[in-house]
Amino acid sequence: MFVFCLWLWQPARQVRRHQEKLVSAAESRNWKKVSELIAEDYSDRWAHDKATVIERSRQVFSQFMALAIEANDIAVTESNGEGIVRERLILKGSGGPVAEMAIERVATLKQPFSFTWRQQSWKPWDWALIRADQSELEVPEF
Repeated sequence: MFVFCLWLWQPARQVRRHQEKLVSAAESRNWKKVSELIAEDYSDRWAHDKATVIERSRQVFSQFMALAIEANDIAVTESNGEGIVRERLILKGSGGPVAEMAIERVATLKQPFSFTWRQQSWKPWDWALIRADQSELEVPEF
């Protein structure tokens, strides 16, 4: 049992598991779960804080009647309590014009998304998202 816990609680494994939970929660539009995974001091290059990223994600994803988020080419690195997940995301589904625009725009991106996670405490399972980025993606003001 002890060996299993050591394996389960490896930082890179925990970062990957948290990323999977984030994608799954966004896909199912479980904004409470998404909020639990994001750090209070979240920020990104689009000037989003935690509340803004959740609200804007909610607005965009509400345009989907059906939604699937596929993650490919996943790479995880971890060092000194910070983990980075790089992955290509593909949006699939159907919905209104905003949903179709999001699907098309994400499909054109050549570079992966980058998600930065920070270990929040001494607990090996306590990680929170502190930043997300995609160098080609421009997010319009709402």
